[in-house]
Amino acid sequence: MKHLLRLSFIAFAINLLAISLHAQSVDGVITSLKTGNAAQLVGNVGENMQLTIADKSNNYNKSQAEQALKEFFGKVTVKGFELKHKGSSPNGNYAIGTLQTAGGNYRVNIFMRKEKGGEVIKELRFQLIE
Repeated sequence: MKHLLRLSFIAFAINLLAISLHAQSVDGVITSLKTGNAAQLVGNVGENMQLTIADKSNNYNKSQAEQALKEFFGKVTVKGFELKHKGSSPNGNYAIGTLQTAGGNYRVNIFMRKEKGGEVIKELRFQLIE
């Protein structure tokens, strides 16, 4: 009986942890944006993602996305990120905010996609606010 109770507790803890990680995936992306950390940001990318920076848009794998984001963050010097809206849809979470940089502010759209291991970035857009 004790063994069954332990197994039930472990299964419950694992489910709770999975739910917790799942709920924080957009928050992890936001934290990475606040610091301009490309390596941490691509930790939330699955097989590939759609990345739009200003008027340049492409589908990138994880390493290509990291390189493009490093170049972008290196040019603009991130000062912070202000969350404007966060929500969820049946396919994943999303968020909209403003990335403050030395080169101007960018509207950022984050779209996540649910996968069996949690959520990954489906699309990330940076549009210069003029």
